[in-house]
Amino acid sequence: MMTKHISGAASEADEYRVFTLRNASDMVVMVSECGAALCGWRAPDRYGRIADVLLEPERSAKAALWQGRHDDGGVRLLRMENSEGLAQLARYRLDDDGSLTVEHEVVAMALTPLETASNPRFNLNGGTADVGDHMVQIDADYFVEADACGAPTGVASVAGTAFDFRQPAPIGARLRWPDSQLVGQSGFDHGFFVRDHFAGGQGPLRKVARIADPGSGRCLQVHTTEAAVQFRAGPQGGFTIESRARPELASAAWPNVMLLPGQVYRQTSVYRLSLEA
Repeated sequence: MMTKHISGAASEADEYRVFTLRNASDMVVMVSECGAALCGWRAPDRYGRIADVLLEPERSAKAALWQGRHDDGGVRLLRMENSEGLAQLARYRLDDDGSLTVEHEVVAMALTPLETASNPRFNLNGGTADVGDHMVQIDADYFVEADACGAPTGVASVAGTAFDFRQPAPIGARLRWPDSQLVGQSGFDHGFFVRDHFAGGQGPLRKVARIADPGSGRCLQVHTTEAAVQFRAGPQGGFTIESRARPELASAAWPNVMLLPGQVYRQTSVYRLSLEA
């Protein structure tokens, strides 16, 4: 494992570290103290060619600076008493089978709505083309509709819509569907309720999504303890699929996940990157 220092993080005066994890399959994962963000994942394709499957993260001037260190074969990052009234801990571990385990632990200092999501943007072909031919499968029967401003408006069945990824479908073809939800959002930026989601937002770790790139042979499986995922993909750039305690929807059917003072919330996600036969 390696560590490097980079100047100019959350502000021009800040310096932050990037931690490097390696496995026996020539994969390299990089994790930054700036936002506790996943900022690189180099992996071979079916021909042995190495490429970064993550797109450059958008760096915000308001990005929080976490304190990181190597810990038990992985990386541990801590952020104490932030403005949201939360103490946050994130752990990253890369295994030899290509599984990257991401664990979040949150302790509330005051009555606080929960938000633990990270936002890695993937392109499994390594950026040599867009993600239009990536095949997406999401184990979800319902998704969250949104208005033209992105505000959630309700829950709808995926059946008969561009949002039905219960069987694998290419991103590009689905983006061309004449669906008002896609036009309003310039693509996908919607929450999906995974099947058998649990009241309170959590259940056992299980596979909820799979994305494959036919050209490179790379395949990403997503496992989570959460009840929902947020999927983003548009005509340009890559895709994002992240675990959510709930979709961004405030309603009687799916209320905000509120943490009481002293309450601890834990979330686990596993991204497994492998090659198709």
